[in-house]
Amino acid sequence: MLIKWTTPAFRNLKKYTMYLHVTCVALFFSCVTSLHAQTEDKLQFSGFARAVAGYLNEDDAQYLGYENKVSFAEQSLLGIQVDYQISKNFSATAQAIGRTGDDNDSGIEWLYVTYTPTTSLRFKLGRQRTPVFSYSDYLDVGFAYNWVLLPQQVYQQFLFPNFDGLHANYEHIGEDISLSIEAYFGELDRNFIYKGESLNTNVDNILGMVSSLGYEGWTFRASFHQGDADVTQEELSEFSNMLRGLGFIQSADSLLNKGFTRFYQLSVFYEDVDYFFRSEASRLRTGLFLAPDTNGYFVSGGMNFYPFSVYASFARDTNKYSAAISEIPFGVNQQLDQLAYGYQQITAQVGNNSTVSYSIGGRWDWNENLAFKMQTSLLKERDGFEGIFVNRNSNFDGKAMFYQLALEWVF
Repeated sequence: MLIKWTTPAFRNLKKYTMYLHVTCVALFFSCVTSLHAQTEDKLQFSGFARAVAGYLNEDDAQYLGYENKVSFAEQSLLGIQVDYQISKNFSATAQAIGRTGDDNDSGIEWLYVTYTPTTSLRFKLGRQRTPVFSYSDYLDVGFAYNWVLLPQQVYQQFLFPNFDGLHANYEHIGEDISLSIEAYFGELDRNFIYKGESLNTNVDNILGMVSSLGYEGWTFRASFHQGDADVTQEELSEFSNMLRGLGFIQSADSLLNKGFTRFYQLSVFYEDVDYFFRSEASRLRTGLFLAPDTNGYFVSGGMNFYPFSVYASFARDTNKYSAAISEIPFGVNQQLDQLAYGYQQITAQVGNNSTVSYSIGGRWDWNENLAFKMQTSLLKERDGFEGIFVNRNSNFDGKAMFYQLALEWVF
């Protein structure tokens, strides 16, 4: 995720991590070139796929690319993973995902080397998933959870789902209690497609810590992440630079997508043969113009009667953006009026809001690696400005029904 430290070790982090991709690629492909000399059981291929159909029962708005017609194009994907056991203590992993949605970025998701000195301790070096949420490692593997779509009031589209760096994990498994502690640091410099636009995202000095405790059917997880992010949106950056050049420094700073960010997460899960309960909360504090300060949570419960399960979920978030600055005067001349109007147009595109969703769904495990899922959600904007819906018109009342069917496959 996002970060800033002032110690010399962390200031030099960028110099060291710039070699991570080269090192991981070299190690991984040096393994591949020696496959003929190794036993075949050291190389393993696996994968996952999902075909998701969605329909939004609303003519006057869109949600996550869905509109008032059935679409398979927004969340369907195919992922392939290759694992190679280099030696007793070293292994290499690569994962590539192809996505169908216009706002989704296909390509290499994982590319790292793992060192396991003991059964309890593990280090990973390279490109990895940022362990922000409980389901971060399985976001794209729909077979791993009951929902068709994870609650978006918590699992929102994240601009930096991966990082390039070092991850350490210690795990203790006892008779009744399990304990896991994780720490990681690294950086990210990558282009992402968000709402049809290309965003150049640079996050320096990424750092986070995660702790998990398991007791019987309960799992408790808490995590903290921070970083120093710089997200470039070309038109917004150009306008901000123009304001700065004309001496309107406060207005220019209010449009910056650069700043220190912190993220907090807490979850409680319970599951037994017949019932399950899941709840997760998150809190984001950011200095970015396009990213509001956000609080979100969900609660979900359901029943298992294999091969079927059913569930109900409630989720809510509140989003607060930085206030606009009244610095540019009106009525002095036409040029300043146009500048002030342009600034108001930009800041009017964001605003504080609160949204909720009510969902029910079910799952049928047709066999051990293939599942069918369905989900129905009532989506509502409770307060304030535009929240989860886009491309809305004046007739839209801020609520809609959203229906999904999914086929989930792991192989």
